[in-house]
Amino acid sequence: MNNHFSHLLLRAVLPIIVAYLLMVGLSWLLAILYQIPHHYCWDLVRFSLPLLLAWLGIVEIRSWQRVRHLQRHDATVRPHNPVEDELLTQLITARTASDRHVRDLRLHQQRQLDRLDLFAHEIKNSLTSLQAAAENGPDVDSTSVQDGVRTANYYLDLLLNDERLAMSTTDYDFSWVNLQNLVNAIIRQNSAVFIRRQLVPQLVNLDHAVLTDPKWLRFCINQLLSNAIKYSHSGGSITIGWHDHALIIKDEGVGIPPADQRRIFENGFTGHNGHQTTQSTGMGLYLVKKVADKLNFTVQVRSRVGVGTSCYLTFPAANIR
Repeated sequence: MNNHFSHLLLRAVLPIIVAYLLMVGLSWLLAILYQIPHHYCWDLVRFSLPLLLAWLGIVEIRSWQRVRHLQRHDATVRPHNPVEDELLTQLITARTASDRHVRDLRLHQQRQLDRLDLFAHEIKNSLTSLQAAAENGPDVDSTSVQDGVRTANYYLDLLLNDERLAMSTTDYDFSWVNLQNLVNAIIRQNSAVFIRRQLVPQLVNLDHAVLTDPKWLRFCINQLLSNAIKYSHSGGSITIGWHDHALIIKDEGVGIPPADQRRIFENGFTGHNGHQTTQSTGMGLYLVKKVADKLNFTVQVRSRVGVGTSCYLTFPAANIR
């Protein structure tokens, strides 16, 4: 800002300096033409130059004083010349951008704190249920322990991955991922839930490999599968298959109301179905969409109420083999 101000000030006083030099030059020319003694010209320069320098110094000092008032956004100060007008415009623009950036940072920080409170609350609920079960007797039902641990791990995984995605320095390790092996590992991880809910996983045409980050793809599939399990009817089936460059996770659950479908990827949106369960945070699909945008594949959801929901992870043709 100081360098720019000096440049603008120099540009403003440059015409005065040029006019003074022309006046001195014209005086010397007249002295030569009319044979006037040169000491008159030197006297002119000797007396006028200090006045010019003093005037320029006063102008610069007053300009700096006014600039400080402008920087403080003093309402009583009005620009008197193009230099001050341009400086004031730049200051207002910079301050507006700075204020907007500060507001965005505060909003982002508040959202992060809200999510942290939400996840901490859900994890605490799981631990509290485990503690209550342990206090009721020396023997604790293994199903209750598994449910509590799985729920706590689920929300802790959401929290950690949300924080990782918020960091601009997140590293991605791309490699060829065998979908059959990855999906089988995720099914085994959720086997207890499938058994308890009497859900049948069906794997169709998964003998493909995609080029992506294995850890984040596993996160996306696990989130979509968790949603399918959460909203499926007991005794139903969940199909995980491949068709036309897309990994499809299809359930036969309650479906998503049409009014909610356009907002399912919004941060914190739970919708009608989410209000029916205490385990919905509205973060799963939001984070899946965020990962998909970063890793160059797309996520789509198609659903009919009472029929079920299909989630599509579609990959570029160059990333499939």
